[in-house]
Amino acid sequence: MSDLRYQVIFRGDLVAGFTAADVKANMARLFKAGPETIAKLFSGRPLAIKKGLSKAQAEQLQATLAKIGAQSSLRPEGAVPAAPPATPADRAPVGSDAWTLAPMEGNLLQEHERERTEAVQVEVSHLSLKPAQGDLLEQGERKKVQPAPVTVPDWQLD
Repeated sequence: MSDLRYQVIFRGDLVAGFTAADVKANMARLFKAGPETIAKLFSGRPLAIKKGLSKAQAEQLQATLAKIGAQSSLRPEGAVPAAPPATPADRAPVGSDAWTLAPMEGNLLQEHERERTEAVQVEVSHLSLKPAQGDLLEQGERKKVQPAPVTVPDWQLD
């Protein structure tokens, strides 16, 4: 069974603590590829990054990808992802439309089905940042409060 070959599969998932921009830059350096090529890897669809590897080579590439923030998986070549066995609850009654659960591969919505939202522009020109020292309020912004009159008894302690 030593002639079994593996594929390293990447779907665009990230290791916790990494940003997509950092992982894309790391993968561009690792694979010496342009931004367009790297962007295709982050489509959400499982793509074979490398094929025909021994188990040790595949695990080494998987570890390298994990170090740069990319989660990957190994799949034996020729293996088709198996669907889970159907349970009675999954089977559609006779005469109804046959609904099935497809394996999660790719995006659920096509590109033209996705909702486009416009970025909201917020006016912030009136805001400013002060250095982190002193008081937050300027002297003119403070309310003038008269101190409360305090009467102190004149206690004679002998």
